[in-house]
Amino acid sequence: MDYIQIDRTNCMEIILQEFPAFQTQWDLHLASWHPMIDRPIALDIAEFADFAVDTICLDLDVEIDRLAAITELMLLQGNSVIEYAFRTMFLEQIAHHRSKGGVSAVREASAPLNRFINKLQPLGYYYWQAMDRNLGIH
Repeated sequence: MDYIQIDRTNCMEIILQEFPAFQTQWDLHLASWHPMIDRPIALDIAEFADFAVDTICLDLDVEIDRLAAITELMLLQGNSVIEYAFRTMFLEQIAHHRSKGGVSAVREASAPLNRFINKLQPLGYYYWQAMDRNLGIH
């Protein structure tokens, strides 16, 4: 794989290439934003995290593998802003999803979320463990 620096200008394009199903949600996200105001990349990453949570809950190994791979790619090749957004906002939003919606939602999401965690590649798993230690998300 060729190394490319991932930054604000190409991050979402790379994500959309890997996850075409995200396009509709992305278009709605863009339509909801005032065009004269720059969107913070954190909001874009948070939108993708919402999509990722829904995708993880589908419990399809292939999709979970792809999410783990794109996470690693963003952590490895992202500039400092992209890397920070993925290791904090993206992973934290996925982790906090477990506590939303009451006990039955947690039980339903636990198995797929655990599969996602187990499929994280070295850097993603490292940041997941660090977040777990700091926030107490198990």
